[in-house]
Order: sequence, then C-alpha cells, then structure tokens
Amino acid sequence: MTIQGQLGSGSRGEIDLFRIPAKEGQQLSVEVDSVRISYNHYGDSEFDLAVRILDESGQELATNDDNPLHLQDPVVSLKLSYDGLAYVEVRRSVFAPRNTIYCLHISENRRPLVAYPPGGQAGSKQVITLLGDPTGDYEETIDIPEKIGRFEYFSGSPSSLLLRSSPYPNILENQTALETFVDKLPSVLNGIISQAGDTDVFRISAKKGDRLQVRVFAATLGSPIDPKIRIRSTDSKSKPGSIELEVDDALLTDHDIFGTSFRGGGGLKEVLDPSVIWEPTADGDYLLEIEDTSNSGGPTGIYRVEIVSPKNVIHTALVSRANDWMECPRTSSLAVPQGNRWTVNVSILPGQGNTYRGELNIIANGLPAGVRSVSPRVPSGAKLWPVQFVADQSALLKGALVTLEVVPIDSSHRLKSRSQQNIPFINHPGGDAWRTVRLNRFVLGVTEPAPFTIDVTPPSVPLVRGGELAILVKVTRREGFNQPVQFRCDWRPPGIGFPPTQVIPSGQNEAFLRISAQERAPLGILPIVVVASTVREDFSDYVGTGHVRVSSAIVNLTITEPYVELTSQPESIRRGQRKQFVWTVRHKRPFEGEARVKLIGLPKGVHLINPLPLLTKHLKEISFQVEATNEALLGRVAGLSCEVVVETEGQEILQRTGSGTLRIDPKL
Repeated sequence: MTIQGQLGSGSRGEIDLFRIPAKEGQQLSVEVDSVRISYNHYGDSEFDLAVRILDESGQELATNDDNPLHLQDPVVSLKLSYDGLAYVEVRRSVFAPRNTIYCLHISENRRPLVAYPPGGQAGSKQVITLLGDPTGDYEETIDIPEKIGRFEYFSGSPSSLLLRSSPYPNILENQTALETFVDKLPSVLNGIISQAGDTDVFRISAKKGDRLQVRVFAATLGSPIDPKIRIRSTDSKSKPGSIELEVDDALLTDHDIFGTSFRGGGGLKEVLDPSVIWEPTADGDYLLEIEDTSNSGGPTGIYRVEIVSPKNVIHTALVSRANDWMECPRTSSLAVPQGNRWTVNVSILPGQGNTYRGELNIIANGLPAGVRSVSPRVPSGAKLWPVQFVADQSALLKGALVTLEVVPIDSSHRLKSRSQQNIPFINHPGGDAWRTVRLNRFVLGVTEPAPFTIDVTPPSVPLVRGGELAILVKVTRREGFNQPVQFRCDWRPPGIGFPPTQVIPSGQNEAFLRISAQERAPLGILPIVVVASTVREDFSDYVGTGHVRVSSAIVNLTITEPYVELTSQPESIRRGQRKQFVWTVRHKRPFEGEARVKLIGLPKGVHLINPLPLLTKHLKEISFQVEATNEALLGRVAGLSCEVVVETEGQEILQRTGSGTLRIDPKL
C-alpha cells in the first residue's frame, strides 16, 4: 500500500506512526518518497526523513535515514520473526518548522539495493544477481534495452534500480585471481568492492596513440562506494610499474551533464564516479586498479567501468541563468506568441573527449506547423548562441517536444548531437536542490498573441573597437495596449557591452539601445537581438514569470577596427597656465570629412579651451588647448582619453582611444 502523509509545521517535532499486522516469516519493506517529490529546498533538511520499524513493545527492529540508493529518502526491509503487530514510524532527521509531504510505501515485496552485474550488452538477455535484500540474494534474467545508457529496473519494488546498457559485452572480475585479464578494448568491466580496503585489478592491453574514455559507474547506480581508479604501466616482467593516471572524483561535465549549478560543484551522485580520457604513452599491458576511498565496501559495493573510444558529441542545452539556480522562464523556456518571436541563448557544450572544432548550424527538429527557427551560423568555439523561434499568426495554440541539433558546416565530419535540459527541483532563490529533472527534449509552446512586437533597426554603420553605437528600438502596439514595455539584451557577445533593462513608457514607442565594444572585441559580424516584456509592479521580469515576452528579429552588427589611434607623451601644466596638449594620430581606417575630437577625463580645475580640434584623414597630430585654474587638483592624473565622433551614412560613430597622463604642478 501507499500512504500519502504530511509532517506538520508545529513548534515540536511531529511523528507519524502506522500500525500493521505482523506474521512470522513475513517480509516487511518500507520506502519513503519525500526529497524526490519535494517542491523546494531552502538549504536545510525539511524533506530529510527517517524511518524506524518497531515491535509491539517499541523495540527498534530496523531503521534507516540516508542510503546510497535514494540518498535522503529512507528505505528499509526486514524479515519478521513473530506474530502480532509492527509499527512504522516516520519522522524528520532534523527538525524544520515546515510542512513536509511524503509518500510511504509498505509492502511484502523483496527490496534489493543493487544488481550485479549492473548492466549488460544492448539488445541482449542478461542474468543479474539482486543484492542487498534481507532474505538473501537472488537471480533474475532481464532484457537489456537497445538504447545505450542508463535504464530503470523495478523487480517488483516501488522504486527502481539503475542499470546500464552498453554496446559491448560484460567482463566480470575474477574473484579468485589477483588480476582479471581483459582480452580486448573497448570493453565493460564489472566487479564488487566486497570489503573495506579491497582493490580490484584488471590487466588491459593498449597502444600508444589510442584515445580511450574510462568512465566508472558506481555511486550513480546506488553503490555505497566512492570509487577511485589508477592505471599503471607494467615493466618487462609484467610487474606493476609507474602510475600513468589516477582519478578520484569527477565534474558533472565529465559525465556530460550540463546546466546544473550546485554549491561546491556537486549535487548529483555522478561527481563521485571518475570519468577521464586516457591516452596511453606506450604499447603494452596496463593495470587498471579500482578501490573505494570511503572504506564502504561490502556485498553491495558494485561498480562498472566502461572503456570505449570517445565519439565527437556536442550537446545543446537550455540553462537557467537566474540568480541562485532557480528555473527561469526568461532564459530557458520556449513560449512563442502567435505572430511573434522568442529568442533564447542555447549552450553549445562539447562532450567529454570531443575533438571537433569548427563552424556549426543549429537545426530545430519537431517544431509544430507554422513555427520555424532562425539561428546564424555558429562560429568555431562558441559556447553560447542565440536561437530564435518564429510563430506564424496562423500557428495553432499547442505544444511540442523539440530538439536542437548541431550540424557541422563541413559535411566530411561525423558529429553526434544531443539535447539536454536539467531542471532543478526548486522554486525560489537561495535553495540548494540536488534533485533535477533531466530532459533530452525541450518543451515548446505556441501561445496567444502578445499585445506588442519589438523591432531593432539594423545598424547601417559598424561598431568600432573602443567605440559606441546607438541603435533604434521600436515597439508596435496592438490597439488598446498602452502599457510600458521593458527590453534588454540577454544575448551578449564577448567584448560587447549593453545597458541594463530599459523601459519604453506608456505613450512612447521608441528608444535607443546604446552598445559599446571593448578595444579587443572580436572583429567580424555578430548577431544582436532584443527581448522585451510587459511590466508588472508585483513581479520583476528578471525571472520572467507572469510576463508576456517577445523578441526582435536577429540583426547583424559589424565590429571593425577603429578609424584612428591616438597617443600622447606625458604632459604637465601649472596652475594658472594655458598649454597645448599634443596627441599623435595613427590612421587605421579612412573616413571622409571631419571628425570631432574631445579630450575626456580631465580633473577638477582643468578645462578645454574652444575651439576643439577637428580631425581629417590627412592629419598626423592634433592638439588641445587646456587651462589649469588655481583650484586645479595638484598631482598626476592618468587615464585621459580622446572621444572621436565620425559621421557616416547619417549616423554618428563614437570611438574612444588613447591613454594620456597629465601632471598638475603648483603655480610659480
């Protein structure tokens, strides 16, 4: 049976107690779902429960708080030795004054904790031994799925065991020998760290120039061990030699898990399981050793080591980029109003061992009728890129599951593409959820029409390094809609600066977006796009909840070298003095007409004297006349620069250049 319960939020720790009939020889299995069905995590232990099984006198028969299978959700099973009554007690591990929901599963089923071997070859039948049940181990024959990767196996229990489907057959450790021989690679090794201090050894042959991914699955599959691997060379007598590779824990990205941000970089069990790319330094035999750093070995200390040739894989991921890792519709959801656009930044993340470097196209698969995607060509090495979805006015109000596939521009390259989104179980800032929902497709919905559209006027002139550019942004309002509209640039190419959120007030339809380029901004054509939303007094648009959101079309912005480069020698001036401050001009790009130049950064009490110089493409130097008053601050002032304004095609291009120094001395 399954009981839905709740521990109350009172000032005292509440305990729920359930009475059940007991029979001698009967198996009693109890599991709790609480953390796994919780709706938030405030960083404390409000969903961390514990279970005890008591006899009629209140004596404890079995108990569990945390475990390798479900982490904070307890699971316990025992064989009863008497007739009468038994009691199941559910309580908090640590008191927290909040309501705590849970589901309690009480049954007579067997409750194994792991399977050995913990997987098999895809498409085959595999005999597994189920370990950890109090009544003893037992065997079952299961069908291994054709799909490569992790899969669930329930074996009659309310919750599943996790196993692996792999392309290669199993090799089981030889428990009666010091070493287990592996005849060829790729291969899948399986074993059990059966006691504390145990080290299993596999002898493998490899060649210099091989490139192998060595990935361990242990904690990930519910094993209690914290595995560590070591690869040693062997000497001429086949004895253990020097250590070539030693790996303990892993990053989540080592397991191709992206989009989760946890304190300390952990949060999921995969961080305990090593995963590494190994390149042997010589032909010959090697010893792969695996041990448990936590001394938690025992009958359920299973592990699996998959040694394969890594493939070129690139993942497209939607990642929440809001503060404190909450799920953020503004940055990671796909809601497209009819007759409008929406744009998100897609993370482009190489899998472990990927060697492909090159340009890509992003293709959306599974879009509903009337919806199309727009994305410029992705340059080599880009980690983040805008993808836009456009819904026709006639597109039906419906949802779809879509993938974003990356395709090499150079068709001679073979590349696997996978989509991924990890959504944390968290609904507020400041939490620390270790549970996530992992998706391999993205949910897209066509929504009702938005009350406005937003457009960006494509720049007719380039943005120069070290310069600024003003771009016109226009809002087109539907009849009856006169509310403020706020807009921002979520897509921020490297080296390009954007202002914070701007608001177009009621009664107005235009604003200027002022963007700037650093002096080392990448040259070339970059996409820019503006996202906009309605304004609410009760909700910020930072997260996006409760707002109608649209985007402009993606337009191109060209980044070029500056027109000129100005330099100066250190200069000095005395209080009460006027003096020419000379700057040398180096022309980098020609321009027509005259450019206005202004010296900026002067300290208090130092002024420019008009007229200011005008710059043409023929001048080699310019000078400013400066005056220091008696109130001028004495001392050295650094960081002076020149602001150059060039007019072309009816638009002003502003550039800042130079870094001058001026010393203010006392009056003689």
